[in-house]
Amino acid sequence: MIWDILFRALVVGVCISILLSLISYFVVVRKMTFAGVGIAHSAFGGIALNFLLGFAGYLLPITFSVLASLLIAFMYKKGKMSEDSAIDVIFVFSMAFGVFVLSLSDGYSTNMLGILFGNILSVTRYDMVLSISVFVVGFLFILYYFSHFQIMSYNEELAYISGIKVDRLYYLFWVVLSVVIVLSIKLIGIILVNAFLVLPTLVGLNLSKGYKGIVAFGVLSSILSIAAGISVAYYMDTPAGATIVLAFVVIWLFSIAYNKIRI
Repeated sequence: MIWDILFRALVVGVCISILLSLISYFVVVRKMTFAGVGIAHSAFGGIALNFLLGFAGYLLPITFSVLASLLIAFMYKKGKMSEDSAIDVIFVFSMAFGVFVLSLSDGYSTNMLGILFGNILSVTRYDMVLSISVFVVGFLFILYYFSHFQIMSYNEELAYISGIKVDRLYYLFWVVLSVVIVLSIKLIGIILVNAFLVLPTLVGLNLSKGYKGIVAFGVLSSILSIAAGISVAYYMDTPAGATIVLAFVVIWLFSIAYNKIRI
């Protein structure tokens, strides 16, 4: 039984971590590292509605997060707000809304730690199948449009001139980011998910100069942190989400040390 749970958690973790690592490159380049926090906490509103209405599954959290992310993108594109400012507005609204809705629910407090920090025991076969499906679609999407996103991240005006449909891809980017973050909450938790949008690229930057190396090392470090975190959590009986992130921080520190030695 426990090996089945660990296997499901590992599959979900690897699928989600690879996608988040790829997205991390663009998040860091665009200096929108607050994005993960905003979207993860937007999902909190949808999760709160699940509790209040007695629903289960991802429909409400994903819907809530996608709508929130599209609103962030719209405020940035049409409202002339900075991305961080737009994210902050949605962040505080979603948290306030989530807490308000949860206060109307009975017995929600027992599930709060799992929501905030993840719960490896809650990962089901359905989560595994859904994560694999999202991984395949998301990976192909990012791979196909990687060069487009790269140009958009460095110079949006050049992207427009090159004929790239910047606005459409920008909105799609936020939708993909929202779905992946919501799927990662069960394993990592709302509070910790942003680590996978920042640390992969930070590790890659310490180990490589070219963008291909940065992305590759980011993906490898993510997979390693998932495997190490789940293993340590099992043998030491510690929270999986927190242990995974701590393992990632250790990998990041090693990458810093390697970078200093290499220089």
